[in-house]
Amino acid sequence: MRTFLYRCPLTGYNVQGEHVTGGKPLPAYVSQHCLACGGIHLVNPRTGKLMAEEVAVSKTPDP
Repeated sequence: MRTFLYRCPLTGYNVQGEHVTGGKPLPAYVSQHCLACGGIHLVNPRTGKLMAEEVAVSKTPDP
């Protein structure tokens, strides 16, 4: 089992997430039921970043 921290975008609280790997490599994103807001977030278990954060950073316009 892999545990990680991520920040809830609605409350700003740090939340602990976990994913059962079963000996397999980690997926790019896992869905997490957020204990802070009760919602579902897609989180990268390697970085703790939300999918929305990583997509927003990668889509910044080039000058």
